[in-house]
Amino acid sequence: AMSSYDNVMRGGLKLKGGGGLPTVGGVGKKKKKKSKKKDAGAEGGAEDAGDGAPAGELTLGEEDGVRRAYVVDNRTAAEKRYDEQMEKNQERQIQKMASKSHRDKVRDFNEYLSKLSEHHDIPKVGPG
Repeated sequence: AMSSYDNVMRGGLKLKGGGGLPTVGGVGKKKKKKSKKKDAGAEGGAEDAGDGAPAGELTLGEEDGVRRAYVVDNRTAAEKRYDEQMEKNQERQIQKMASKSHRDKVRDFNEYLSKLSEHHDIPKVGPG
């Protein structure tokens, strides 16, 4: 009798895509194979227009004897804008926090509390 559980795949779920290099034991994206007809005509020229490093990998460039590491940015335009905004907001928060001393903060907080309605006051319970 064939069990309906005979064809179950065991082990962790391996996802494609993501952060560039496949993790150990992971599944990478499949490369598209170029058709033989077009390849035969372009055989004499350079195969890849790039510098031989796939996108997403760390490439090393040497200029004036100084080695520099370039990281290829795979973020979308929206992600870049979001990160930029977050950095600006963080900078603004730091400036705001650094501008006030503790005494000023306490004074402002007490002023804020004094402006609240009596509805927020702690009710008196019991005799006394």
